[in-house]
Amino acid sequence: MKKALRVVLCLIIFVLVAVAGWLLYIHANSDALWKIVSQQCVPNQQQRHDPTPCLDVDLDKRFVVFKDAKGPLHTLVMPTEEITGIESPELEKPTTPNYFYYAWQERGRLKQMTDKPVDDRYLALAINSWYGRSQNQLHIHLACLRPEIYRKLNQQDSFIGPSWQPLAVKLKGHDYLVMKIPAGSFEQQNPFSLLNRYVQAHGDDIAKYGLAVTVNERGEFVLLANRLKVTDLNLGTAGELLDYGCALRN
Repeated sequence: MKKALRVVLCLIIFVLVAVAGWLLYIHANSDALWKIVSQQCVPNQQQRHDPTPCLDVDLDKRFVVFKDAKGPLHTLVMPTEEITGIESPELEKPTTPNYFYYAWQERGRLKQMTDKPVDDRYLALAINSWYGRSQNQLHIHLACLRPEIYRKLNQQDSFIGPSWQPLAVKLKGHDYLVMKIPAGSFEQQNPFSLLNRYVQAHGDDIAKYGLAVTVNERGEFVLLANRLKVTDLNLGTAGELLDYGCALRN
């Protein structure tokens, strides 16, 4: 019995050390995106009306669009101001832009990158937790859903309601919370605030959560959130739901 306990403790220590090492590794160059936004895209737009290396810089709405090198169909939407990520109090201020809404409006730009049709139902937005991200500048990923994620969400759609609830099936082996927003109301809804209210009601920390958004066939928006759980090797990385090559087009 004592031997088995020692083995379990050693495994727990090994996992914790591995996670700590991984966090140090992925955060080693965590200001790279902010440097691109603040030192290149925004100044180039202000001085030369050229957003390069970004695809676009909207100074009025305070966001940029950047083509991520990871995958052919993958863009990032980021604030023009320094906002670290999902845990930032700035996202709760009424004057802060609805970055998820603006990111969704940029889906046409993603579709232009391919010669095959990409239905809105195939697309998703995602942001990772503090523990699951590599950059400390808020960045919303825009890409396609993985085919198996798309199928599972379709199968569960009729069971998803207007408030946060556990999804009945695991996605990528991880537990998710899920809720719906009515079609046509996304501009007035702030996914960060919707999740934060749930998190605070449960005495939790939003920095531990990843958040994703997609749509169903009726145009309703489906929000998904996963929480850090080291024992499941889950770092709150909602980006795991995305497919940067968009196999659903085929």
